[in-house]
Amino acid sequence: MFPVKKAKAIALLTLVLTFALAAEEAEDWIGAFRSVDYEEGEESLPEEKIYYFWQLENLRKAVPPRFIRFVDTAASLRTGKLLNRGVLFSFDGLSNDEVSVCGEFNHWQCIPLEKNDKGIFYGVVDIVGDGLYEAKPAYEYKFKVDGIFTHDPENSDTVEDGEGSLVSRIAYRQGGANKQTSTRILEDSPYEEKEFRTVEFRIYQPQAEMVSLVGEFNHWDPEADFLEKERNGVFRVIKKLKPGEYQYNFIVDGKIVLDTYNPLTVLREDTGEISSSLLIPDRNGVLERKAN
Repeated sequence: MFPVKKAKAIALLTLVLTFALAAEEAEDWIGAFRSVDYEEGEESLPEEKIYYFWQLENLRKAVPPRFIRFVDTAASLRTGKLLNRGVLFSFDGLSNDEVSVCGEFNHWQCIPLEKNDKGIFYGVVDIVGDGLYEAKPAYEYKFKVDGIFTHDPENSDTVEDGEGSLVSRIAYRQGGANKQTSTRILEDSPYEEKEFRTVEFRIYQPQAEMVSLVGEFNHWDPEADFLEKERNGVFRVIKKLKPGEYQYNFIVDGKIVLDTYNPLTVLREDTGEISSSLLIPDRNGVLERKAN
């Protein structure tokens, strides 16, 4: 029998979390994920966002894979574990019957995904939680859709599989969570330039030797902005840019690539190439006068 005291404790915690999370719209959290929430590894766990299982059941669109923590009350009565963590995989398959995710994280054993009433298949996989498999900087995976293997159409990080097709990848950092770092706009401080916003361009390329940034803001000059490599495999550079929409790419060891986890891309009319897109909004509020 499931201990009565433990069941009561789980029920009480569930009630508290339900009221706390019900204030948010079910689909709003999709775009609210920030890789910076996991940036500091295990020390940042108390500050991670926690989601409720009904939010997964109400996904309106498929999203790139991401690490999440979530509450599953139904499973907790069976396992005694209320809070769960893992990678959310999703696939838009309104006309499909069965979708599974298969990858290196479990020796390519396919894991069936659930389908909600909006046609979105979803599932959360703890890719290294059982300790049976050696942790890697990145894992390759595919979806099995009605018996046919395909890459993740929502994930721009793909490589050729050697058989004329593509395989998707998800980055992972041992000892913490994933390094799905992407470009972000930093919070304003009283000492910011009035007409500019601070933007941090980031990309996870642990095997790369050199990464530079090209875009409309530097006339696509590959020697204008070099990124600095950190020990965790993340390259980054900070720039001051005016509000507006910008197109950009990274050059990784001479190869032009997209910003891996920025889902916004555009087709450049001048070259016919695909570039990542960044929309920098006007700042909110008025900055204080800078000190002399």
